[in-house]
Amino acid sequence: MAVMAYRILLPLFFALFAHVCSPCTNQPWDGGSRLVLYFQTTHDSHGSPISLLPLITEQGIGLTHLIIASFHINVDSEIHLNDHLPSEPIFATLWSEVEALKAAGIKVLGMVGGAAQGSYSEATLDGNQATFSKYYGQLKEEVQRNKLQGLDLDIEEGMSQGGITRLIRELRKDFGPEFLITLSPVASALQDGANPSGFSYATLEADVGSDIAFYNAQFYSGYGNISTSNDYDDVVSRGWKPSKIVIGQLTTPANGHGYTSIYGLKQTVNALRGKYGRLGGVMGWEY
Repeated sequence: MAVMAYRILLPLFFALFAHVCSPCTNQPWDGGSRLVLYFQTTHDSHGSPISLLPLITEQGIGLTHLIIASFHINVDSEIHLNDHLPSEPIFATLWSEVEALKAAGIKVLGMVGGAAQGSYSEATLDGNQATFSKYYGQLKEEVQRNKLQGLDLDIEEGMSQGGITRLIRELRKDFGPEFLITLSPVASALQDGANPSGFSYATLEADVGSDIAFYNAQFYSGYGNISTSNDYDDVVSRGWKPSKIVIGQLTTPANGHGYTSIYGLKQTVNALRGKYGRLGGVMGWEY
């Protein structure tokens, strides 16, 4: 997102959720509704780093979780953060400012996968045990090196049920109970509809749901809509707990198809809170 777009649109986005979510100030997350933000566009069009510090210096934002996107697992190569190795100097500002956000009580996770294919294929994390161990080892090292507090698994390619279960169990075993594991399914995947991930999220929740902190459900791009409460209501009617389903939305129409206006979103979230009380929170793609 361009810097000017950030200055105009993000204050509106945060102003909305300062009203409908808890907490409403820059305090560590207390178990209430989450405000989750993805960060993929790390540099502006001139190549200058885009600072994360306004997320803690501006008052009234109340961000609880930042997810750095996107880590890509590459066959016979090293993990990249977008187009570069995470350790390259281009990310020096990012990692420095991440420490400031963590010190302010914001949980910082890394997103693995996304629209780019390969991270969850049979040649990487969905492979046989030897293949899995090789690429999982790389991922584990990146989490440790960058002191990430969790991982968001954005699986937009076919992965086996056993493969995703194995990955989650390994992460929990290696990083302990405080490590956050989240997934970001398209909303229709929670409605037994279109599901690019391939596996059943309902089965996953039944098998290892206690290890999954929450789901950043994508209610946009033709996979769901949040201009009314209908799709969220349908997800809940299928047995999902509202407290675990974060409403994913675009922060600007420039970020993709299916944008819901800030004011329409506010009406829907208020209606949902009236029905269900505490929601899982709201997610924005992207900063």
